Amino acid sequence: MWIFCCGMQRSGSTLQFQLTARLVEVAGWGRRVEWAKPERFGKLRRQFANDPCWKVFKIHVCTDQMAKEFQRGNAMGVYTFRDLRDVIVSTMRKYELSFDKLMGGNFLDNCLEQYRRWTALPRVLTSKYEDMIANLPREVERIAGHLGVALSAETYQQIAAEHTLAQQKERIEASIKKGELREGVVKGMFYDPNTNLHTNHIHEGAVGGWKEVLSPGQAQCLEDKTADWLVAHGYELAGEKETASK
Repeated sequence: MWIFCCGMQRSGSTLQFQLTARLVEVAGWGRRVEWAKPERFGKLRRQFANDPCWKVFKIHVCTDQMAKEFQRGNAMGVYTFRDLRDVIVSTMRKYELSFDKLMGGNFLDNCLEQYRRWTALPRVLTSKYEDMIANLPREVERIAGHLGVALSAETYQQIAAEHTLAQQKERIEASIKKGELREGVVKGMFYDPNTNLHTNHIHEGAVGGWKEVLSPGQAQCLEDKTADWLVAHGYELAGEKETASK
């Protein structure tokens, strides 16, 4: 069984991967599989063809080969999404890109396309970043329920306690000191193959942080492109708030 931790970029998908992998490991059902580029999934599938264990794998892009695993009944998904305005700001910070540079490409369209692809598949648990961060033990319990892993409430609390923001930062520092890093998809960026945390992975992780970073014009530009999606997922539009205050 493949367990794809496939959430939207900069939306807590690495955290979901860690929680999911920990649950599977504690249950004794399987292990985490090191990150690989989407086009290499076919090779991974062949590599683990005779391995009956559950394989927890983090990825953002849904390929046809991955989708077929769901159709075969050989896959489950764990997906998280976030306010797209915070996604943009977090991506700008991580990759040191300007708003115009990021919006000039197809990053936003790709986020929405991958959202549609993953959430259309069967057996995919969908979480909202803001809810996950607000109650991490509850998120651990939700993932456990989705996977069918029955553990105690104390175990869910313990797993959540192992993955606080402070502990994640400590993991990053420890991986840097040990030198146990791989170069990521972007040249010059490195990550820990066990946790999938990049050395510059975490900033403040704030909810609604875009309000302090984006100009009114930039926020409006984003909302013009994504208003329907934002409203459908419970996010307030800055433009509506300004109109209501007049």
